[in-house]
Amino acid sequence: MNSLQRVIAALERKIPDRVPTFEFEFSSSVINEIIPGGDVYDLVEKLDLDGIAVRHGLEREKIDENTFMDEKGLLLKKTTQDYLEPVNIVIKNISDLKKFEFPDPNSSHRLSGLKKAIEMFKGKKAIVSFLRDGWSEARDLHGYTQTLIDLIDNPKLIKGIIEKAVDYYSELGKISAKMGADIAFSGDDIAGKNGLLMSPAKFKEIIYPALKRLYKNWHSYGLYVIKHSDGNLYSIMDLLIDTGLDCLHPIDPIAGMSLEKVKKEYGNKICIMGNVNCAGNLVFGTKEDVIEEVRNCIKIAAPGGGYILSSSNSIPKSVKSENYIAMVKAVKKFGRYL
Repeated sequence: MNSLQRVIAALERKIPDRVPTFEFEFSSSVINEIIPGGDVYDLVEKLDLDGIAVRHGLEREKIDENTFMDEKGLLLKKTTQDYLEPVNIVIKNISDLKKFEFPDPNSSHRLSGLKKAIEMFKGKKAIVSFLRDGWSEARDLHGYTQTLIDLIDNPKLIKGIIEKAVDYYSELGKISAKMGADIAFSGDDIAGKNGLLMSPAKFKEIIYPALKRLYKNWHSYGLYVIKHSDGNLYSIMDLLIDTGLDCLHPIDPIAGMSLEKVKKEYGNKICIMGNVNCAGNLVFGTKEDVIEEVRNCIKIAAPGGGYILSSSNSIPKSVKSENYIAMVKAVKKFGRYL
């Protein structure tokens, strides 16, 4: 099997030749430690990862050294990691929502990174269009705290933002599929370590129908769907599965999510992706610690197929590059099906 076939077999809960592995995001500093001056495309090639995920692009105007304005009108501040944090509110009310339009999905820069991945790896590795979902956009455009408040106080506004976002990311998924992507990635976090950020009832009322519509659209374009959320998701696992996702990432160990429990109770329904602790052994452990954790994850989640090994979130700059390399080598050595 090649990498693409391996990933698709896992997504379809079949047994590939070995457990596949790839990540959705890498710190630029970790990449540079492994390949000085390299990028994610170089890293995927050098380590022979089974997939590559590429974010859709947004043009940003530089305000100062730490501040940028993007095409959606979001004012973004640098953080300690590679990502930028929104600090303003773009959609305050229904009037703002009616006037707001997402950027042109057909702009040449929107999926230029995905185009490069397709040119390099089409048919050989799983190509993931790193998109978003409605919750991500409500959270950013209306403000995180205010969005949580208005799930109760102004659900019409939150539903409206989410529905407009689903339309937009459905279109980006369609374009991605036509270009040659294999998988759509859906973020973002709907839970923390203590459970959902909202009540299960509010998730079912407002977010679940939007995810279900989005994933149905993506499937209709021929894309597999991987849903990401950190946090403890046990209270909505059945609803998440009913949205139609093919794979759940990352089974967050810090939030008490058990790889063993998820595999036992849901492994016959979805592919599982995770969960080598990127805040544990990958940061603080030795290579031997990482190898042992990889072996344990494989022992728990690989039987019967339907498993992709990855970190428990991403590869931030706190991860030791040698530990990540050890993780990749270990899954290739110990993840083979006999």
